[in-house]
Amino acid sequence: MFGPVVDVILPIFGLLMIGYITVMLGWFDHTAIKGLTRFVFDFAVPMLLLRTVANAQLPEHIPWNFLASYYLGTILILFSGLFMVRVIYKITFSEQVISGFSCSFSNTVLLGIPIVLLAFGDKAALPLFIIIGTHGLIMFPLFTIMMEIGKIGEAPVKTLFAKTSYGLITNPLVIGLLGGLVCNLLGITLWKPLDEIAKLLGNAVTPGALFALGATLAGFRKKIQWKELPILVLMKIIVHPLLVWILAVIVFGLTEEIWIKVLVILAALPTGVNPFLFASRYNIGQMLSSGAVFISTFISIFTLSALLTVFR
Repeated sequence: MFGPVVDVILPIFGLLMIGYITVMLGWFDHTAIKGLTRFVFDFAVPMLLLRTVANAQLPEHIPWNFLASYYLGTILILFSGLFMVRVIYKITFSEQVISGFSCSFSNTVLLGIPIVLLAFGDKAALPLFIIIGTHGLIMFPLFTIMMEIGKIGEAPVKTLFAKTSYGLITNPLVIGLLGGLVCNLLGITLWKPLDEIAKLLGNAVTPGALFALGATLAGFRKKIQWKELPILVLMKIIVHPLLVWILAVIVFGLTEEIWIKVLVILAALPTGVNPFLFASRYNIGQMLSSGAVFISTFISIFTLSALLTVFR
């Protein structure tokens, strides 16, 4: 019963631990971590997106019920987390925003891609990349706007529009996704040498992403802010997937089993590193966001194993 789950989980978290231990032993420094993470996000994943979407069989219609199941659940978790820490801990609005995103922003790239593809295979690629491709389009502008409001009280509309627009059009993940869509819709076949380059880069996503995540987590271990973490972690890895499942199955009536599984797995993933990156950019909430990443990733070893056991 547990064999297939162990086959998926152990290689993933084993490679993550290799990255973690390597940094602990001083064999991999901050500059190397930054370079590897940039390679994964800026080159390997966009090429994987480009090649996968270019060759995918796209749905005839936009799966609005699929998107609504994930993003309605995610936004409800975001504002619920924000409201709870506001009432309980009386922290600033910017810290509330960091808390809200820490309990709703899944690690869809570094963990989502390897777990979903290893667990369910190529048949899960389309729903997986629909969420990954829209994740930044929806969450990054919202995150930027809320942090800007927290920073200057009420950001001018022109400033908010300029910041979010620039962030989107320069995002490598969005570029890779849109490039794949153009190729798919226009029937463009990638030139064979280019296709081989994209394939080689795409093959580097899983090992590179997991090693980079483990290495990054090693730097977070001494920055844990315990007070708010239990609420955030519980919301992220338990309430978030449960809410998304309820919306997908009961509210919106999704029937495609593999699409439902992908939604729930993505919602059950631990906190991604982006809330920490935003916290670092605005110089607020770094300890809280890094602690959420570290603790939720550790606990998700067990929760994701249980979830995959149920699914498989």
